[in-house]
Amino acid sequence: MATNKAPRQDWQERATAKRDSVNALIPQEWRIKTLSRDEQKDVAGTYLHQHLSSQEVEITESDAVDIAAKTTTGQWKAVDVAKAFCHRAALVHQLVCPILYANYKRTC
Repeated sequence: MATNKAPRQDWQERATAKRDSVNALIPQEWRIKTLSRDEQKDVAGTYLHQHLSSQEVEITESDAVDIAAKTTTGQWKAVDVAKAFCHRAALVHQLVCPILYANYKRTC
């Protein structure tokens, strides 16, 4: 009995497709357009801050006690807190994943 199996994608094609599908989930307004080598030196501090609103910086750099207090009193909305952390995570993802992939490709 003959089977018509499609050719199996190699792991690199599958990895690229998965990476692209994950990146496609990041809203356009949260995407980092360009990143120069000079900017890569300090992506944790001021670089991230330039992509976040002042409220998002304040929220994502607050501890859980402060976040709970400010959401309980209505100073912050829970949805704004969730969006701030999602925004920051999306930025970090865009910075870290290409670095990991580039390093992996050099060692393969």
